[in-house]
Amino acid sequence: MRIDLWTALTLSLLSTISLASEQHTFTESAHWAKQTASQALTPHALPLNVDDYCKDATCRKEIRSPKESTLSDSEIKAQKGTEFVTNELAQDINANFNKGRPDVKYDPAMRFALLGQENAFEITHGISNAYVDCDSGSQCLIEHIPKQCHRPTNNNVPCTKVPVASVSTGEVSYRCPSGWTQQGRDCQRPLPQCRYNNDNYVRQSGTRRGFSGLETTYFWDGKIVSPNQGYTLGELIHTINLNWQWSAYWHKRYQICRPTTQTKKATLSCSNGFSLSGGNCIKNNMTWRTQCSLMNSCKVTSQQCLEGRATRSVNGIPTTLNCWKYQVNHRCDRPDTCADLPKDCTTQTRHCSLKQNGVCVEQEVTKSCAEKTCRATDLQCGEHSFCLDGECYVPEPKLNGNFDKSVAALAGLAEAVKDIGDPPKIFTGKPMKCNKKLAGFNDCCKDSGWGQGLGAKCSEAEEALGKAKEKGLTLYVGQYCAKKVLGVCTRKKRSYCVYDNKLAKIIQEQGSIQQLGKRLGSAKNPTCAAITPEELGQINFKHIDFKEFYPEMRANTNLPNFDEIKKRLQSATGG
Repeated sequence: MRIDLWTALTLSLLSTISLASEQHTFTESAHWAKQTASQALTPHALPLNVDDYCKDATCRKEIRSPKESTLSDSEIKAQKGTEFVTNELAQDINANFNKGRPDVKYDPAMRFALLGQENAFEITHGISNAYVDCDSGSQCLIEHIPKQCHRPTNNNVPCTKVPVASVSTGEVSYRCPSGWTQQGRDCQRPLPQCRYNNDNYVRQSGTRRGFSGLETTYFWDGKIVSPNQGYTLGELIHTINLNWQWSAYWHKRYQICRPTTQTKKATLSCSNGFSLSGGNCIKNNMTWRTQCSLMNSCKVTSQQCLEGRATRSVNGIPTTLNCWKYQVNHRCDRPDTCADLPKDCTTQTRHCSLKQNGVCVEQEVTKSCAEKTCRATDLQCGEHSFCLDGECYVPEPKLNGNFDKSVAALAGLAEAVKDIGDPPKIFTGKPMKCNKKLAGFNDCCKDSGWGQGLGAKCSEAEEALGKAKEKGLTLYVGQYCAKKVLGVCTRKKRSYCVYDNKLAKIIQEQGSIQQLGKRLGSAKNPTCAAITPEELGQINFKHIDFKEFYPEMRANTNLPNFDEIKKRLQSATGG
């Protein structure tokens, strides 16, 4: 790379300057020091006139007779100690003195040299052991290296599975009995209506001698009405006979009747497979939903019923299931990297490195493994002589290529620090809801193109939720019925947790929910709870997929300007 070339040129130039400065030998420097010590200046021999620099006599006196000249040795020592403690420059020199000296204790050449020293007797006597091999001319280092590996716990990870009903509707059939006529959802037939009370009756009166005086009067709701209006004579209720002097009168009362239409609701029926509920034909389509989110490597091993056979009302329909709730057991397959280590490695520590639904599925194990490193060092054994080749160096380890994943994890931790408070609340989400009507076009909960149906009316909060979903900042909590009409759900609500950024959502979803088994609350009452610092420490960031965040991260990254670096190096070296 160009940066490496300019770095090499800079170091080369500095080395040349350093070598030139070392041409002064120790003898020359010592000779110069002796001459300087013998040529101590007297006050009158100073190559300057203090009067030119002082404005008054006080200044000239302090220069010729400084107050420090009257101090005793103990006072000078005390001032020295005070100045050393209070002077920042002196403290910096004291703190950093000799820190630039290289530490060669762990240099490979030094270690092999010390190995030769420790086994000098064996080398000079031509005896091979675990550390020196006189036949091949090599030396061996035996170190107990701490190594980390991962092994599966094979712990059972339980989840619950519950039925979920989706409703489909069918056509309603209306039927009327024989003799009735269907009118929409009603059945009708003609029927005479007869009344009899003090306001509704027919009165007839006359004499026994003849019918010439017959009088008939119709009363309906206390008012006189006419037979021309459809009113007729009904059943005779009672008769009154009166004898008055030479005349005999009679008085009769009848029911008053008129034709009416009798109406009753038609009988409703549904086609096969549908049930009548609230005047509608509906059918429940039952599916099963597992109430936890696990990695793809977690497979179902068994299940057992927690809530047995029963009949429950689902959307107004009696529904019978053999089981209403299952516990589903999983086993998560994780690679066992510990099996690749030598058998004689001893376990030092172990801790949980990955959780699923709050259950540890993988452990990180630290082992101590003896490693033997042998080098051909041109070792010559025997009483004559031996030599060690000091040019054998272990290649420096290469940089980890998982740059994106490492930077994303660091960015997540840096983002978490911003939320630290009292009490600490890390990655808190905001509960938001949207409406979804079962009939019509008003669906404000679509993942894309939301609220765009005919007549759709979405609130500002629902529009904001839709934009957050498009940006990938939401986690789905659940759905519940918000309104029922005659036992049928006509409007549902969906609940979400909305986060400020993708990092917060990713760590909540793959860390808090998948690994620690936390919940975001219920569909009706979402909590969108924060992550505590203790829980954040339990999340294994190695198993979090940050790919969704990479484009945003790279868009905000400023790469170095190599031309600017080149110019600065040229300026520093005088090039």
